[in-house]
Amino acid sequence: MFDYLALPEYQRALLAVLLSGILLPEIGVLMVLERFTFAGAGITHIAFSGVTLFLLLGINPLIGAITFAILAAFMMWHFVENRGVNLDASMGILFAFFMALAVMFMSVYRGYSGEALSYLFGSVLTVDTFDIVLLVIVFFMVQIFLLMFHRDIFLLLLNRELAEASGVNVRNIRLFLLILIAVVITISMKVMGALLVIGMAVMPAVSSMKIGRSFLTVIVFSALIGIAVSLLGFVVSLLLNTPPSATIVIVTFFIFVFVMSLKRN
Repeated sequence: MFDYLALPEYQRALLAVLLSGILLPEIGVLMVLERFTFAGAGITHIAFSGVTLFLLLGINPLIGAITFAILAAFMMWHFVENRGVNLDASMGILFAFFMALAVMFMSVYRGYSGEALSYLFGSVLTVDTFDIVLLVIVFFMVQIFLLMFHRDIFLLLLNRELAEASGVNVRNIRLFLLILIAVVITISMKVMGALLVIGMAVMPAVSSMKIGRSFLTVIVFSALIGIAVSLLGFVVSLLLNTPPSATIVIVTFFIFVFVMSLKRN
């Protein structure tokens, strides 16, 4: 196992797994409390249409994924805040449209289907320096956002009317929160895969809610659980020669079940 970690691609993979293991649970807490889980799941598939288009154009597909995810987050926010459309309905509409685009793009040129599918299931060993730099930048963005606006976020999650009465710019906070969710989920797609990334966001978040006694401690516990399951899952995948993303999610599920059983008892 240690022989693997001497290789640069495995070192990058481990760093990417740990960064995603912190970011996803942290943002997952906000997703669960604000009921953005379905929106987050939809954004991953919307981002996939960006992957297919940019592969077709010969551009870095991660840039396409981020672009489409941010566009979808803004459109979703606009429909909800300015047009009075339900969040789930907005997500359903955008999901159908962008997935139709993805199918159309894939039908035009089939030569990149293997690389496109790697974004669905994860391919952490293909993470390059550019991906790591993006992860580091977003990591610091999320930490700064949580430190600067944790009070506003807490009031919003507690009660929107209370937040507005306290002077919180709810519309802008919700927009930035949706964009942040979109970016974190999208840059983690290559690590965890679009089909598995939501599990890594939600399960540690829910587990931490059963342990933490305050909003900030829940965020901290979610990050710690994320680090633990990411590291454990990555090591197990090396020992068993299994896909890292799937192994990490399976380990996360067992930790989630364990935490739930402790709480019940």
